[in-house]
Amino acid sequence: MVTDHVGQDPQDEVAARFYSKIDRSRAVQQTGEGLWLVLGHPEAVQLLRDRTVSSMTRTPGLGVWDQVSSRFFMFKDAQQHMRLRRMVGDCFTPARLAELKAVIQRATRDRLDRLDEAAATGDRQSDIMAKVAYPVASDAICRLLGVSPVEGAFLGRWAVSLSRLTTDDEFDRSAEEILAFFREQLSAHRETSLCSGLLPIMAERALALGIDDDELLATCILLVVAGFETSANFFGNMLLSLLWRRERFERLLADEALVAPAIEELLRLHSPAHVVKRRTTAATVVGDTVIPADAEVAVLLGLCNRDPRVFDDPDAYRLDRASNPHLAFSQGPHYCVGASLARVELEAMLRAVLDRLPRLALAVEQPLRWSGRFLGRGLDQLEVLAS
Repeated sequence: MVTDHVGQDPQDEVAARFYSKIDRSRAVQQTGEGLWLVLGHPEAVQLLRDRTVSSMTRTPGLGVWDQVSSRFFMFKDAQQHMRLRRMVGDCFTPARLAELKAVIQRATRDRLDRLDEAAATGDRQSDIMAKVAYPVASDAICRLLGVSPVEGAFLGRWAVSLSRLTTDDEFDRSAEEILAFFREQLSAHRETSLCSGLLPIMAERALALGIDDDELLATCILLVVAGFETSANFFGNMLLSLLWRRERFERLLADEALVAPAIEELLRLHSPAHVVKRRTTAATVVGDTVIPADAEVAVLLGLCNRDPRVFDDPDAYRLDRASNPHLAFSQGPHYCVGASLARVELEAMLRAVLDRLPRLALAVEQPLRWSGRFLGRGLDQLEVLAS
């Protein structure tokens, strides 16, 4: 059964229920448990750009995953952060992005063609997360790092495991496996110098920057987990929103020049990442509020992206915004290093959907399945109907 929905996007309903529980009269406030919240867009930008505010909010534990993730540059400050970030910071060149865009479009079209072929034989319903979003995101990250698609299947499985709320034993087992994989890849590069992709580039830069193998391997894992899972998550969130309100999808079919602003607007409304945490190192003025030293601060990016002081009609999906300074990729020194790649990937995937399956629709008899993740909100399953 196909339904032309007229009601509110389910993601907007979830946001409305969550945001209705928050007192939004003050842009910066403290909870009863002592956590400071930043709810306003200008205040979030101010805090995120403040280089005296620390991102070192993760305390290393004894487990393998704790040790690996504590080395992620997203949890480092100042020189430590920049030193690690420089391994990948300028790797997303226009030439490499153009190459990746072509790869992603081809991979997406191939996957969509399979859905279309199955529909022609009567099997119209498919889970587009399993059949398209995850495998295409896996192909992209493999091509970026220079890993074969066969090996990439393992990377995808580990990335999903490491991005979900699961047991410590499962985290550690996946962390051990992905560490062993990248150690083997790094060893192969050093022995043969035949590897392609970012891994050998990162290895050479690590040597020049005095970065040890543990830090290099942790950065590889961060690229896999963040690059794979968040891209797949947002593809599902984006497609749900466009197909739930069918006129949105039809408008893009009629004018594909609107694809880029549609992605930006949906990043604002339905980005997988809703919260980032910081810690003050000294008393810090944010807006008209002084946050004391050594305070834990949560920036609610999803709420800041709906600040009426910055966005007219903030809860509405609008493609005619003169500017869209959303915080889906954060702000300041920790602005997402892969933002340009994410935009290229999402645009390539969406254009392929519009081109190959213009009659794509939601299979509404199937309930939405959301999965618990610490990297953000995403669909575990999204059933669709091909032509």
